Amino acid sequence: MHLTTKRIGASLGLCVLTLAFASAAHAQGAKQPSAAAKDTARTLLLDCRDKFGKNDLDGALKSCQGAHSIMGVPTTGLDLAKVQQAMGLFVEARETALEAVRFDNSANNAAFSQAQAEANKIAQDLEKRIPSLVITVSGLPDGTTARVVVGSDEVPPAALSLPFRVNPGDRTVVASADGFADAKRTIKVPEGQTVPVELVMKPPTSDKPDTGRKIPVWAWAAGGVGVLGAAGAVIFGIDFADTQERVERDCPNNQCGPSYTAEEAQDLQARWNRSLALTVVSATVGAACIGAAVFGIVTAPKKTEQTARIVPWIGRDVGGAIIQGSF
Repeated sequence: MHLTTKRIGASLGLCVLTLAFASAAHAQGAKQPSAAAKDTARTLLLDCRDKFGKNDLDGALKSCQGAHSIMGVPTTGLDLAKVQQAMGLFVEARETALEAVRFDNSANNAAFSQAQAEANKIAQDLEKRIPSLVITVSGLPDGTTARVVVGSDEVPPAALSLPFRVNPGDRTVVASADGFADAKRTIKVPEGQTVPVELVMKPPTSDKPDTGRKIPVWAWAAGGVGVLGAAGAVIFGIDFADTQERVERDCPNNQCGPSYTAEEAQDLQARWNRSLALTVVSATVGAACIGAAVFGIVTAPKKTEQTARIVPWIGRDVGGAIIQGSF
């Protein structure tokens, strides 16, 4: 009995579709679809309803779109609007429902009239549920207009700063303009709400690759030691020059005057020797290390990012070097 009832219901539904499509063909006159197209539309619409009942929304949408593209009548529009609404495509569902309502049913087809009444209810319900975005773009000079896209929909310039209807859910808004980097925001849009979105345009950052060289760590270290050596040579050289001046003044011909004790004369001689030796050693080490660093820099391969560097420092009495970055 149950199976018989389902068959009777399916048969009645098929009859209603047949009558509705025949009425649509009569209303459309010379533009009516062929018999094969109408039969295809009937099959697709029944398949849409079957998949919709099984919650296969993607499959239902594809079949309903196929049927509606062939017939374009209130009955196919109503089913398509129901599927679009269930998928959260409120904007598309309302537009489809309004198309069904505006359909010319001057022949007073009962199936069309019923579908138009249901479609009108869907359109009125969705009118309250469809959210909006109020998009503002700043950072552009006067006379420059940004191209704003919400998902795949471009917002007309005249609609900027005004409520722009979108489907609920996560929405990505992108603004672009010549000479500026794209401004992009992804926001969650609840049903029935108006959400402000502000996009700030900025000049693009330089995307030019680093054309420098990937200097090895040892070259940085050699350079740091070389700088310290050169600085040490200057410091010890100044001390040697000062000692040399004292010797020439107070100890001509290596004979210190009576104002110097034997111990002081020995200290002065030791200072002379020490300053001279340190000056020579520092200069030699500095020159060698700077030469090694230059060699390392010149022969280093191209790099994309500097990973480490050595920063030498010199105080009044001490010096050192700091390694910065990562290895």
